[in-house]
Amino acid sequence: MSDDHLAQNRASRERLAAVIARLGEPTVVLPDGWTAGALLAHMAFWDRFAASRFEKYLRDREAMVFLNDAFFDHINAAGRPQWTATPLGAAAADAMSSADAVDGFIARLSPEQIAAIQAIGRPRLLDRSGHRNQHLDQLERALE
Repeated sequence: MSDDHLAQNRASRERLAAVIARLGEPTVVLPDGWTAGALLAHMAFWDRFAASRFEKYLRDREAMVFLNDAFFDHINAAGRPQWTATPLGAAAADAMSSADAVDGFIARLSPEQIAAIQAIGRPRLLDRSGHRNQHLDQLERALE
């Protein structure tokens, strides 16, 4: 069984730290009114959501519950005002701690648990780098 997701998660956490270090204090404005702080708070929310899901899965040994994909846009729209109000420093710290937390849960999964999760067919459950890198690309473009 491959541990590629662990290496990809680690690389995306390292990239997250590097991008945060480049942000500084000025507000970085992204398309559609997003700020760097809002995007980092958004990333933190979804990593915390995933960590919560893994915590329950490991504790209760029950099947994971999934949202219909249409709900993600509604959740993001509802969270955006709060994420935009989050100071950059707080959002950056939360993004790092949330990434560490979810990656820690994933690293502690047994090979059997990994196989069961892979069978679900949702690669982002184990490989958090996809979501992080999508938004880190946006931040890096804004910093150019």
